[in-house]
This record gives sequence, C-alpha cells and structure tokens, in this order.
Amino acid sequence: MKKVLIILVLFLTSCSSKITRTNFDFSEDMSLNEFKKKLQQYAKENPFPNIDN
Repeated sequence: MKKVLIILVLFLTSCSSKITRTNFDFSEDMSLNEFKKKLQQYAKENPFPNIDN
C-alpha cells in the first residue's frame, strides 16, 4: 500500500505544470492598436521556445 501511495504521489507531482499567469486586462473599449501592443508583449514574454532557429 505504501508503494502504491508513493507511486501515486510521484505521478501526480510529475504531471503538474508550471502555470504562469499575467494580468491581461482585455476590455471591449480597447482599440486595435492597444490590442496589438499587448499581443506583441505577450509574444515576447511567453514561455514557449523560439521555433524560428
């Protein structure tokens, strides 16, 4: 029973992912230029690797 519990705990902790949240306030009053700026900022700060290289 202890082995199953240990394996379960290891499995659950290894499956968790790091969740990064940024405050992206989207309002309907936002202009297209403001949205583009926020989108470019998000693209620079996202945690995904650059696939262009």
